[in-house]
Amino acid sequence: MKTMRVVLFDDELFILKALHRTINRIYPAADVITVSEINEFWSVLKNNKSIDLIISDYLMPHVNGLDVLERCLIENSYPVRALLTGDPSLTEKMRQCNVVHMYLAKPFNKDDLILLFNNVAELKALPFSESMRRKLGAMSSFPVYPSLLQELNTLIDSGEFDLTEVAELVSKEPVIVAKLLQLANSAYLGFTRKTVSIEEAVSRLGTTILLSISTSLLMAENLPPSISAIDHEKQIHVATHYASCVKKFAQHIGMNLKEQALLFSVALLSFVGKLINVEEVTDQHKLTEPEQSINYLHVSAYIMKLWGQSTQLCALILNSNELKTPADNLSNTLYIVHQKLFQKQSNEALIVGCQQQGVCSSFCEAINTFEWEVF
Repeated sequence: MKTMRVVLFDDELFILKALHRTINRIYPAADVITVSEINEFWSVLKNNKSIDLIISDYLMPHVNGLDVLERCLIENSYPVRALLTGDPSLTEKMRQCNVVHMYLAKPFNKDDLILLFNNVAELKALPFSESMRRKLGAMSSFPVYPSLLQELNTLIDSGEFDLTEVAELVSKEPVIVAKLLQLANSAYLGFTRKTVSIEEAVSRLGTTILLSISTSLLMAENLPPSISAIDHEKQIHVATHYASCVKKFAQHIGMNLKEQALLFSVALLSFVGKLINVEEVTDQHKLTEPEQSINYLHVSAYIMKLWGQSTQLCALILNSNELKTPADNLSNTLYIVHQKLFQKQSNEALIVGCQQQGVCSSFCEAINTFEWEVF
């Protein structure tokens, strides 16, 4: 378990002590600093540039937690920012603000803390340099984790659900229903019999694909209007086509259903970074080295990790535009389809590239025999 440096800021000392004790139990490797005064907080932030996580109370007598976290963007954008709030009526209003990575109920919930600490720890394991992490943390258009998506994840992770419950929850968002039915009726994905049932659509596609579709569509509702609704719809269309093609190619080369669903999700979620204005990040922190450049894949992986997606999925997002080791069939599948669809590479050029990297010969054969549907 890797060390994590955490700062807790709350004017109520008994809350600080209780939170500190809970963190010690769930994440013993955490180095926790407790602060109850605002001046002390800024001093700690200034003198500890390696802080990984800040947890601040929302309502305090002389300071607002949102204002504190907003200033953290300027003072030190590296840490993940979490806000404690005991007033549920303020939740939706606060969700309009894009300086918070995660909201925690007050009194705090142990499961929420475990999720937060796991996500922060796994974020540290992703191959982001310190300067890149600061740029990503400084995104002013960071999307807040959608409430509906949180409900879906909680329900599915519980393992105690049926399709009716999932369908009822998803039906709150007609745009998600429409996209799920479109995919569940896609002849390209091999579905020959039509359905208008959202329950059957979920059954056909599975919960992994359901969650990735919900995530990509809900992004627009939790972002400032950096792109138009039409542009967002175009991006979703392109991403969905890419993801469908990845899934079908994975099936073509003999991957199992679990691998197909994972690759569909990676391909689709790799595009969420395209909905963020990446230029604003690089403008705030001038680049000094070419390798520090941020692209949409970095943004996608960063957001998805903070939203609780697996480290495997986030690593695949980062690797989806390059050939990896010959045995890395998942990454190589993503690369081949991406090159074919977006770089317009010929079958011959793709095969030569794969052969030079020692990629399995079955991939080379599949490139020639697959029925490509390019844009």
